[in-house]
Amino acid sequence: MELDHIQIQRESGIPIAEQIANQMLKSILDGNLDPGERLPTERDLALALGVSRGTVKRAYAKLSQSEAIDIRQGSGSYVLHNGHVLEQNQKKEAADVIAGTFERLRGMGLSEKEIFNLVNLHYLGASRKNSIRKISIMVVSNNYDILSDLEQQLSYLTYSSPFLFTLSFLTLDTIASNADPVQVLLGYDLVIASSIDYPAVMRIAPMFRHKTLEATISPRTRTLVEFSALPPHSRFSVLYKTEIFRDMVVRCLLSLGFHRENIFCCLYSEYNPVSHSDNGVNAVINYNESPLFLDQAFAERNRIFTEQGGHILRFHYQIERSSLVFIEDQIQKLIQNGDRTGD
Repeated sequence: MELDHIQIQRESGIPIAEQIANQMLKSILDGNLDPGERLPTERDLALALGVSRGTVKRAYAKLSQSEAIDIRQGSGSYVLHNGHVLEQNQKKEAADVIAGTFERLRGMGLSEKEIFNLVNLHYLGASRKNSIRKISIMVVSNNYDILSDLEQQLSYLTYSSPFLFTLSFLTLDTIASNADPVQVLLGYDLVIASSIDYPAVMRIAPMFRHKTLEATISPRTRTLVEFSALPPHSRFSVLYKTEIFRDMVVRCLLSLGFHRENIFCCLYSEYNPVSHSDNGVNAVINYNESPLFLDQAFAERNRIFTEQGGHILRFHYQIERSSLVFIEDQIQKLIQNGDRTGD
């Protein structure tokens, strides 16, 4: 038996006996050790590898337990003939790998459903890459910052199943300005819109309701942290463009213990530099493309407001995990049923 292939890595953290057993088992599985072949004695292998005889004894015991070798008292150790037992050993090791992977994913905070969907989507992508065309998904929103956030959240779809998906991102304004907005969305199998943007999508293309998914959104952790750091009796101005956004911000503030009478809401088109924070508020909450950030007319008033201790805050939000799971479920249905809602 050739011993050159057995390499001991003393700094790896893996017990040496386990290293020896794993490498010998690989040789058996690869056919480098023939069934019935006699293995070196514990003493000879220990001398050749520069380890103790007890270490080799433990390695042989591990191989014997997995039924890869047969230890015969007074005769020696031999590679077994029954290859099917070795296949069972491979399956056991594979099961251990899967169990360890699932445990790690749970430790990352993923639910059983999320883990199942990720595994299933990856499997479907690998197994059907040559049999079906890619599913086209359009994600729409009305500003670039939100699209960027959604792109980051959904990019794992193309990463885990690169053969199955194409993801496109467009603003609603871009779609609406097209000569035929319906035609823009026609070729997509799924259209995903946040709760804020969903009503506008339905106004543009109500005939695509069957393939348009509304993604429920919630505040990001950093937004909750910023709001929670404010004094409990803070007074807020909430600038909004849609009633859905306004109501979401108000619900968030109330859930954090702020008082309803200290929350003042104003439509973005009615808010101007002159009346900026003149109602005694010490915090202004905006959507990503609020005029406070884009209109230079507000620059000086913003400076004065912040120098006086005021806070100008963005309300960052994301797709809720439950909505992501629902999106994954719908994608799997498309794949498994061969359905093409965009055709």
